[in-house]
Amino acid sequence: MNGIILISAYNSAATLSNVLDELKDHNYLNVVLIDDGSDDNTAEIARSYGVHVIQHEKNYGKGAALQTGFHYASGQEIDFVITLDADEQHPVQFIPDFLALHQKHPDAVLLGTRQRNKNMPWIRKFSNSISAFLISKRAKQNIYDAQCGFRLIPKRYLSWHFSSLRGFIFELEVLIALAKNAVDFKFVPIPTIYSKNQSKMTYFDSTFKFIFMYITSFFKSYKQRNHDS
Repeated sequence: MNGIILISAYNSAATLSNVLDELKDHNYLNVVLIDDGSDDNTAEIARSYGVHVIQHEKNYGKGAALQTGFHYASGQEIDFVITLDADEQHPVQFIPDFLALHQKHPDAVLLGTRQRNKNMPWIRKFSNSISAFLISKRAKQNIYDAQCGFRLIPKRYLSWHFSSLRGFIFELEVLIALAKNAVDFKFVPIPTIYSKNQSKMTYFDSTFKFIFMYITSFFKSYKQRNHDS
């Protein structure tokens, strides 16, 4: 299998080296980092590890970074991308679990799934449970953790227009777009990890944007014309 590890990063210098060190055990996969307008040395750290870096001139948001990464990856000779964050919340030792499940279900999108346990801050438990419930209703599939960005996406979907959103909510609308095109989801259990290097998501702003996206999704057509691109 031939794939890309796609990392979206913004001011991630404090944790990026640890993530890239762990990825050395998976050097059969190429690593691409989208530096979303960082004003620290995120890009320099990535390049020092031989990582291919694509830089945004300014911070556009995680959704924009992922769209840039998907556009790049869709032009490469690969089978899939695995998306993960640079903040150490996505344990890279579970990559083989994604690959094994991908071999069994090559057309499915694989979603990392965390438990809402004591390791997850209460405000994240609340937002995670609400978003999972609502996205599951729209997708007509049971998605326990809709917010986890640790995912495997087959190449055939990378050129799709999932969403024009630039922020974190892009990842949620992606699930609606995929489901509305009858894409199946499979799930990879991963640990729930939160540390001092918390997510950069702002809860109240993201909640408002999620509600807006969710309501407007009822008025959108997510139909994709070319399922093999």
